[in-house]
Amino acid sequence: MSTDNPNPAGSSASGSGEPGPGPGETTVPPVFPAAGAADGLGYGVMPGVIASGPSGEPGWAQRNSGLLIAAMVAVVVVAIAIAGLILWRGGIDEGNAATEAAVTRAIAEQGGEVETVECDDDVCAAIIGGQAYTVLVQLDEDGERHFGIGAYVGD
Repeated sequence: MSTDNPNPAGSSASGSGEPGPGPGETTVPPVFPAAGAADGLGYGVMPGVIASGPSGEPGWAQRNSGLLIAAMVAVVVVAIAIAGLILWRGGIDEGNAATEAAVTRAIAEQGGEVETVECDDDVCAAIIGGQAYTVLVQLDEDGERHFGIGAYVGD
């Protein structure tokens, strides 16, 4: 019976049919290519990993990433709050300007001369013909303004 043994020295090979390393030889593991954008193999550089410092320690950005994220979120929240405050205050100013114009128009229609008028929501202070007056404004369900004018009483 004749058998062809690929490993004549009788050492057991790994079963792959190829001879193992000889005396003084070492095996070299395979070298995989770096991951490309389209290969999807996962070898090589991992995406999204921040490079470490020269001594193998994590870099500054990696060590402080939580602090950086918290700071950026805080800046965004403050910016949104400031923008909301500006829009809200602008709406109030527009409403007060419309009320002041309506008070001036209503008093002029009655023959009065308005020197100044300043409104804060539904209460206005006005100087009419040299006298100080308080003007109360009421908005009905149809959107029309009604005014109550009284002499200023106060300090």
